[in-house]
Amino acid sequence: MHRRKLWLLAGVVLAALALAATGSARVSGPDSASSSKAGTLVFGAEQGGGPDWCLNLILDVDCNAFWNVVFQTPVVRGAFLFTPQFNWKPDLISKAKLQVGPQRITYYIRKNAKWSDGTPVTGKDWKFTWQTAINPKYKDHIDPLGWEDIRSVVGSGKVVKVTFKRNFAGWKNLFSYILPQHALAGSDMLTVWNDCICNPKKGNAPIGDGPFLLTKFDRGSGVTLSKNTHGWYGKKAKLDSIVFRFITNTNSEIQAIRSGEVDAIYPQPQLALSDLRSQAGLKVVSHVGLQWEHIEIEQGTHGNPLAKQLWIRRALMQAFNRVAAAKALYGTLNPSVGPLQSLVRLKGEAGYANDFGKWNYSPAKIEAAMKAHNCSKGGDGIFTCNGTKVAFDFASTSGNALRTLAFTIFQDQAAKAGIQLRNAFVPAGTLFGSKLPAHDFDLAMFTYLVTVDPHYVVATFSCGNASNYTEYCNRNVTKWLGQSDRELNPGKRLKLITRVGKVLSSDVPMVPLYQRPTYLVYKTSVHGMVDNASSQGPSFNAENWSKG
Repeated sequence: MHRRKLWLLAGVVLAALALAATGSARVSGPDSASSSKAGTLVFGAEQGGGPDWCLNLILDVDCNAFWNVVFQTPVVRGAFLFTPQFNWKPDLISKAKLQVGPQRITYYIRKNAKWSDGTPVTGKDWKFTWQTAINPKYKDHIDPLGWEDIRSVVGSGKVVKVTFKRNFAGWKNLFSYILPQHALAGSDMLTVWNDCICNPKKGNAPIGDGPFLLTKFDRGSGVTLSKNTHGWYGKKAKLDSIVFRFITNTNSEIQAIRSGEVDAIYPQPQLALSDLRSQAGLKVVSHVGLQWEHIEIEQGTHGNPLAKQLWIRRALMQAFNRVAAAKALYGTLNPSVGPLQSLVRLKGEAGYANDFGKWNYSPAKIEAAMKAHNCSKGGDGIFTCNGTKVAFDFASTSGNALRTLAFTIFQDQAAKAGIQLRNAFVPAGTLFGSKLPAHDFDLAMFTYLVTVDPHYVVATFSCGNASNYTEYCNRNVTKWLGQSDRELNPGKRLKLITRVGKVLSSDVPMVPLYQRPTYLVYKTSVHGMVDNASSQGPSFNAENWSKG
């Protein structure tokens, strides 16, 4: 429910349900539609499917995937929509008013906002969404930040007042998806929407309050959205359906758009993408957005015990030549891409600082640090410290050529510094559905897709938070982040965030790499498609898409 989404992950979470096993869900596999079928657009999705994928976005610890947002933004709406200009735009609401002393948000729900079964979207849905988010049963599956600060949600009609017990600066991140109270009350949210976006009280009939309904889902092939013919608050979709076809190998995805098998793709950056710009009949749109690539360092009981030591994490920071890696990976795609030097602000944002600029690739400094801690280098050139080899399993998502190349580059760089990296790539659903939530990794490379609101920093680095996959804990950092979430003055809030950024650059819970550019590729016969390089993704205006 917070818009910090995992990308490149290819998907996410939870195991397949008994619902799917018994065949009781009305949602099934996608049509075998080709891009030539009238009224149907086929979109290649490089992330999705597999036994660990779940659709339920309110379970933002488990089902936290960018492609889930792409699939579901046309289906389940929220209070606000994030625009390509990185601004919040009212979605299910016509407006919202902020009051202070105490903080209170009054949401004015659109009079014509309704669910596909005709039930109006009301304050009952707002209240049910909040009650679900704070239900103790789901405490390990839903990020509580912000939700737990709400005192009351009042209003059963089209006006709803949310009053806070204490200030929460990132309030626009809340209610990003509204749940249908009349359909889901009494259901187990750990299972009900993992395989369908549906009404369990109506035989799992698809339900939504957007221009499309999610009518078919097959873990092995894809997701089908069908036009919501019952109406919603906006204009009717131009397409009859959208088929998101899982093509989790990016080279295959590029070939699919070349051959005309699909109408559009939104791939992770790959070297082969540069050739698509010259292909007739295709349009390529690229932006540097709110995605940042990094390497997480697990510091808990499941990771390499050496990583608990600050000096080892600093050694890792100096084992990666980020300048050389960025040039090798993105030089032909977007030469402006370079090292990201902050974990709390992105380039171009207020408060961005050169915090990590002090850490440069230096095998010599690493060797000096190893010797200072009585570590010895073996015949293979890798150091051993107190009987523990300085070797780390390096996890990421399989099937991505650029990620594989990145690993090869980092593996070679680290080896020259006496640190071994072992390939531990797994399917994205496994990485993000089980390994990250269970903290079962040494190092993990993936991308965060965030909003301009710095609340995501609180979720990522606060002690004990479920979204803090590294298990990093600095009590001062947690205190300052907590204060930042209560500070409604933007300037004072930014000072707290940037103070945290400087401490993080010293503690090194992660290695910031670079901001990743987006690449939206589609046929010139497709109209209405707009790249949204924010956490919303390109399907934010799917009702405007058309072919011909």
